Amino acid sequence: MAKKDAKGEGQGKGGGLIGIVLVTLVALGAGAGFGLFLDGYLKEGAGAGKDGKTAQAEAPEKPKPTLSPTAALVPMNPIVVNLAAPENAWIRIEASLLVENMPQGADALAAHISEDLVAYLRTATLDQFEGPSGFQNLREDFRDRATIRDREHVKDVIIHGVIIE
Repeated sequence: MAKKDAKGEGQGKGGGLIGIVLVTLVALGAGAGFGLFLDGYLKEGAGAGKDGKTAQAEAPEKPKPTLSPTAALVPMNPIVVNLAAPENAWIRIEASLLVENMPQGADALAAHISEDLVAYLRTATLDQFEGPSGFQNLREDFRDRATIRDREHVKDVIIHGVIIE
């Protein structure tokens, strides 16, 4: 029931509800109008340019890979090492070397680099490898150690998997 004021007239709740509905409709209309404007603006910008050519035709070609035809991926044996801290932490890494212009001896090089990586990992702590930046640091450290062993042939170290226990 509606309340009556001193004059005896009733106060309805319908006025507030109508106001909310009107404001909602105005907001929907403004949003739809802005969306249509933005859609037309984006189509015009992404479509034909001043000379009638499309933006896709003006895009430069994607850069070609920088690897030569003599590049090869040499798999390394999985590396399993206990870390320096905490004492019960182990790490297992599966990786490969990206070598270029190396017809023979790539397996021996991979074994030597694997030894270097084991020596490095035994001095490392678990905190060094936490998060995405830690993994990026691990990749960079591996690449640095591999290129120290052979700057001429080793181009990169590809990490396939890391398990820390």
